Amino acid sequence: MALYPVILAGGVGSRLWPLSRQNHPKQFLDLLGCGDTLLQSTIKRAQACSVIPPLMIANKDHRFLLQHQIAPLGLLPEHVLLEPGSRNTTSAISIACLQVIKQDPNGVVLILPADHYLPDVALFANAIAQFIDGLAPDKIGLIGIKPRYGATQYGYMAIEQREGSSAVERFIEKPNKEVAQQLCQQANVAWNSGVVVARAATILNALSIDAPEILKLAEQSFLQSTSLYDFKVMSDDYLQIDNVAFDVSVLEKSTKLVACMLDQEWDDLGSWSSLLAQRKSLGVADYNIFADGQTTLAFNADDMVLVKNDDVIFMAHQDSLMDMTSVSNYLKAHNLQSLLNRIDVHRPWGRFKVLAQEAHFIVKQLIVFPNSQISLQSHEFRRENWVVVKGRARIQLNDKEFELGIGESISIDKQQKHRLHNPYDEPLEIIEVQSGDHLDENDIIRYDDQYERHINNT
Repeated sequence: MALYPVILAGGVGSRLWPLSRQNHPKQFLDLLGCGDTLLQSTIKRAQACSVIPPLMIANKDHRFLLQHQIAPLGLLPEHVLLEPGSRNTTSAISIACLQVIKQDPNGVVLILPADHYLPDVALFANAIAQFIDGLAPDKIGLIGIKPRYGATQYGYMAIEQREGSSAVERFIEKPNKEVAQQLCQQANVAWNSGVVVARAATILNALSIDAPEILKLAEQSFLQSTSLYDFKVMSDDYLQIDNVAFDVSVLEKSTKLVACMLDQEWDDLGSWSSLLAQRKSLGVADYNIFADGQTTLAFNADDMVLVKNDDVIFMAHQDSLMDMTSVSNYLKAHNLQSLLNRIDVHRPWGRFKVLAQEAHFIVKQLIVFPNSQISLQSHEFRRENWVVVKGRARIQLNDKEFELGIGESISIDKQQKHRLHNPYDEPLEIIEVQSGDHLDENDIIRYDDQYERHINNT
């Protein structure tokens, strides 16, 4: 049986604000200082388990950020299914299984959350291989983690031996401290890792019984999916799907569950407390200070967390970070919703960051990746000035083309057609100053674009 890894990468990671934001959630961050983002680590884990490239389920809004992170690992947009909006894990797993069964009716899926820490890749891959060998066609396999302490931030499952297999007897929601300590001492209890192994057909059959409406809408959105810059995006029927976790819709109702318990290090990095504890255990310097490369000193502040981004400084006592919902509610109540997103934005050609902004001007830093270019475009309401600060830029302005080097600049007036191109092997860095009475990111008319954004002018 062929194994098809599936990576669920559509979460928003709101409990780790302001490190994790809506437009740049935790799976796209290197939270543990290991050189890979959580998503990239998960991809490598999937690649160790199967020669088949992993299928990633992600949010449409993250497509360019995702593309930049998967390309170095040899993956392409064809390995991604995009959700028009996040609808939880039942819908994501549904479309993943529909895609796999389209390729292979007997395919087995290995469903992996994109944001977990599990450092022993070889041990994990070996356990998955052995588990699949003994997995009956009608069973859904779950990976449990042997508890190392009485954790209150994880769900648990009780595992019982039945005729040579380890059946999941029941699920236990995140317990209080006293119950967690009792569960930790029981040999047949495991943390629920969220990793699922089963035939795609078996999962679809379970969905047809336990969540038929969700599966029906998922099938509609999958069959009516469209192409978006080489990605496959589900239709808007997807947005009608109930926001339900797969644990609730299927697993907690199923009598066909079997489990494999792993005795290895694991963390879902689902809260500030777990992230800080994991960074401390790894010896990451200044584990409670996050300052985007800036020198930030905090003395005698072991109980505090300090996050310093370009647009916000956040400081809180560790004990107050258990429920980040109150922070989100505060931002919304005080018209500060913009802080739920990072100010650096990814595009197919690279990325930009807003350095300064007032009513009549915006200053941006543009990074154009090697052999990439922005669309041929014009603006109705704003003027732009570009200064090259790194690399060489090839400029098209109306019908003329020329190059600019470091320190050279150009002014672009309203309604002038222009394009910025980096044909070289090093990144191009531009400082852009926009000026005018009406400054809007949507003030772009595209005439030609290698990423096909000019077709719908998006």
